[in-house]
Amino acid sequence: MHEDDTLSRFEHSEPFTGRIEPLDGYVLLEPVDDETETNAGLIIPASAESACIAGIVVAAGDDASGIAPGDKVLYPRGAGFEIRIGGQPKRLLDRQELIARLYD
Repeated sequence: MHEDDTLSRFEHSEPFTGRIEPLDGYVLLEPVDDETETNAGLIIPASAESACIAGIVVAAGDDASGIAPGDKVLYPRGAGFEIRIGGQPKRLLDRQELIARLYD
């Protein structure tokens, strides 16, 4: 089987509905679409012009230190890889790409 055949079957397969466990220093995030205002008054817009996006940590690899599921974080637009689980968008990225933790 050729690599192109494998890729083609993967792209046209049924939506993935299982569970993803990030490895090593990777983090799985659920992007947050709404505008966020922190207690300090910092407003993080959800608009496309923003260079950063907020997300909620869904899962973290063993080497992703200082971060845990449920944490709200900030990361650069376009960082990591966009994936879909059960039709819902998620983001898989390296822990080092996270910019900050947000507190409400």
